[in-house]
Amino acid sequence: MRINRTIHTYIIILVCLVLCSCGSVVKRLEKKKAELERIKESIDRIETRINKKTVKAVKMPKSNSKPKPGPRGELTREELIYDYIERYSSIAIQEMRLYYIPASIKLAQGILETGYGKSKLATLGNNHFGIKCHDWKGKSMRVDDDAPQECFRVYRSAKDSFRDHSLFLTQRVRYVDLFDLDVRDYHSWAKGLKQSGYATNPNYANLLIQLIEEFNLDKFDKQSGVTKRKIKTNRTSRKVIHRVVKGDTLYSISNKYKAKVDDIKATNKLSGNNIKIGQRLIIPIH
Repeated sequence: MRINRTIHTYIIILVCLVLCSCGSVVKRLEKKKAELERIKESIDRIETRINKKTVKAVKMPKSNSKPKPGPRGELTREELIYDYIERYSSIAIQEMRLYYIPASIKLAQGILETGYGKSKLATLGNNHFGIKCHDWKGKSMRVDDDAPQECFRVYRSAKDSFRDHSLFLTQRVRYVDLFDLDVRDYHSWAKGLKQSGYATNPNYANLLIQLIEEFNLDKFDKQSGVTKRKIKTNRTSRKVIHRVVKGDTLYSISNKYKAKVDDIKATNKLSGNNIKIGQRLIIPIH
């Protein structure tokens, strides 16, 4: 009986030791599992932050229909145009408020002239409107256009190009009739630009109109808050610069710009009728 009791006791002790050992193992396993769960949660939080930053960095084009991805990851025509609009629409609106040129027209011209922002003139010279040198005294670059290696203006920034485009239209007499048009009438502005000789492409007006209607660019005209009535007020104070050439007289210049000789003399502080070749005259247009 004593032997059986001793064996029984030993068995009980062994079982207790095994159970204690198993409990210790279980506790260690549970501790390791908890540590793994904490690591997994940390990884999930890091991935979430990375994804949020990626979403912020990649700006999808604003469109009712999602553009199809181009080959080899290249941007499609629609993506390039939406990117251009997003970059420069605010500048176009500001220029419209200052110079009464429709933002829709300015954006459509920029998109067309730069080949959706990819042209050599735009990327290397910040020239978004294909404006040639003419009487330009700033930096320039040579690019093949209607003729080989024509001279084009170079700007410090795209914003400077947008401003010079406004000045180019408002200070040249050939475009003076544009400012009799309704600022919300992009059809007439597109046709007026072509008739005024802005571009040699016979389909230039239609191309501008198609871009405006395809990408709803006229909404930026409405956002500017500018109306036709404001253009009439601005129209009375316009001026252009005339460079005197051989054969010019104050009388012939006044006829050319439909301005009064006395107004030209007063604006330029001329005491007589003598002018010199190369002289720059400010011509007030009413």
